[in-house]
Amino acid sequence: MPALPEYKTRVLLENHGVPLAPASFHDVMPTVLPEPVVFLKAQIPGATSRAGKGLVRRASTPDEISYGLKELLAEKNCLGVLAAEAVNIIKEYYAACLLDFGDEENLPGGVLLFSPEGGTGIEGRTESLLKIHFSLLNPPSALDIGNELPDVPNVFALADFLQKMISTFIGYKLTVLETNPIAVLADGSHVAIDCRAEFEKSGVSKKNAHLFKVPVNAVDDSTPLEKMVETINAADPAGTGFFRASRQKAPEGTIAVATNLCGGGGKMLWEMATGGRKDIFTINESDTSGGLSAFKSYRILRAIMSQPEAQVLILTGSGMAFQNQYHLASAVWKALRESATPLPCLLRFGGTDQEKAMELMNTVAENLPVRVITFRPEIFPNAMVEHLSEIATDKRISQIFTPEQGELAFEVETPPARFIYHPEKNPNGKEPAFIKECPTGFLQWVDGRLIPNPDARCIGCLVCETISLLEGNGELTIELDLPEEVR
Repeated sequence: MPALPEYKTRVLLENHGVPLAPASFHDVMPTVLPEPVVFLKAQIPGATSRAGKGLVRRASTPDEISYGLKELLAEKNCLGVLAAEAVNIIKEYYAACLLDFGDEENLPGGVLLFSPEGGTGIEGRTESLLKIHFSLLNPPSALDIGNELPDVPNVFALADFLQKMISTFIGYKLTVLETNPIAVLADGSHVAIDCRAEFEKSGVSKKNAHLFKVPVNAVDDSTPLEKMVETINAADPAGTGFFRASRQKAPEGTIAVATNLCGGGGKMLWEMATGGRKDIFTINESDTSGGLSAFKSYRILRAIMSQPEAQVLILTGSGMAFQNQYHLASAVWKALRESATPLPCLLRFGGTDQEKAMELMNTVAENLPVRVITFRPEIFPNAMVEHLSEIATDKRISQIFTPEQGELAFEVETPPARFIYHPEKNPNGKEPAFIKECPTGFLQWVDGRLIPNPDARCIGCLVCETISLLEGNGELTIELDLPEEVR
């Protein structure tokens, strides 16, 4: 899921009337320097924890501003520098808007997260987050929001700020919009100090395309594995399959965690669970969401698990995903069976068919090559990480997977796959159990043969192979090609 740099996110907020701390953006060295005191913030795609990497600096003199601008503009892949004026902050809040795919109590829409304590360390205060669910078609008024907020000074001025933030989120069809901190100034007004946004490319309208266009860097620093993931995306473009490896090595003594984060909510929860932790190092960013098939989830999982330094795989979403969790679990099971380097896993399923997903993983757990712990959606990632130490002690194994020979029944172009039938495993020629389990009626059994239904389509759910293995004799297997570097 693409992320907007801060200077771009500010434009979206400003267009909807959200007050911001004064700042100027510089993609070249300015002839007139900003006035002291300013905070210089490098705008680098994908960069996180900028302050700890020297990408945010406080400059109090013209010399410091000049020197800081020159150094930051020279940073690799820097799009420019945001020079933000210092303001007198008396209180800090945190707020974020996320997509909410709904559950038994809430219809799909959005959710506003709010904490009366913002700034650094919010990751360790997830219990303080207030959640306000809202409709995308009929968003709440400032009065509605104010009635939900805790007892804070000037509460309805804050509510007006948050209402405009929701308006920005809905107006640009964002998937994540975060302001941290929201500063309360001496006069009781509120301004955004730092902000970020994530979006789906398919949700950007033509009239707003210029707002979301980020300059392409002249230097392509993509790793071989990142390029392979783009190959996977090119062959199966439906849904989001994002992968970016960390440019740093895991420090000595840390747990190197590979992540498969499903959507912006999953990413935010993981960042909040691990922010400030010195014993955990996330070796990649990821996102699999937007209605992708289980075929594609499997391929991305195989890429993630092929990272040689990884010790553990974390898979989690927001806990209320639209993507079918049973289909996702089928992809996880297949990836663990077939990967040359499977990882011990902490899996958190939440959304459609979550109970079936957890039941599947619990059923197959004993026969997996690695240990897997499955969590319910109400268990937040900050509780999951407490199991990292115990599962990271498992020695990473190597295995060889050799596909069984069978007959090619047919191929599917979208999403791409080969359906392999094994007649020797069905000597009576009876209709296999998986035929009736196909959710679209794509698979048919005619005169003892497996054929595709021309009036239906394959959605790449992997249910047929899963049922074939669990309830049959393995009469059907799905072959999913991978780039050579991922095998």
